[in-house]
Amino acid sequence: MIKNTVRKEFLQRRMNLPEDELQQKTALIASNFRKLELPSINYLLSYHPLINRHEFDVSVCEEILKEQNLIMRVGWPKIHIDLLDMEAVLVEKDGLFIKNKFNILEPIGGVVIPPQNLDLLFVPLVAFDERGYRVGYGKGYYDRYLAQCRPDAIKIGFSFFDAVEYIEDIDEFDVPLNLCITPHRIYEF
Repeated sequence: MIKNTVRKEFLQRRMNLPEDELQQKTALIASNFRKLELPSINYLLSYHPLINRHEFDVSVCEEILKEQNLIMRVGWPKIHIDLLDMEAVLVEKDGLFIKNKFNILEPIGGVVIPPQNLDLLFVPLVAFDERGYRVGYGKGYYDRYLAQCRPDAIKIGFSFFDAVEYIEDIDEFDVPLNLCITPHRIYEF
């Protein structure tokens, strides 16, 4: 399957999930996330989920990290549409966010975290394959950003569905995940 086909099919599958099933799958993903043995994390890059697209709510996993005293600081993505890039911005507790052109919340102000400082990254996705390559929303912001991060930074995706076997049109700019957590298993790549 190619990215556009995978994106279309899995966005539709996600949108067709009833609310009770979304909640059940979210609880199962969180339960699997708790099983991970993660090191201490100085910097996490998280994101605000697109609720209107039934995206997994990563705040559940942020709370787990806080409970386990593994997390120090959280950065949020801020994209630069003209430059086709993004940065991680550290926001204080009561920091302000605004919706960008793509209806995604991003920080107003804050300190930029260099990509090399990130220890853990939560990476949004629509679907992924058995090699750890993901299909996002098609703009490539995350892949360009992930290429700047340390090789040992842990990249985790979350999906309500299992992996597709193979995404055909992966290119040299695509960066694979280290882990993807689904309701039924933890994929390691």
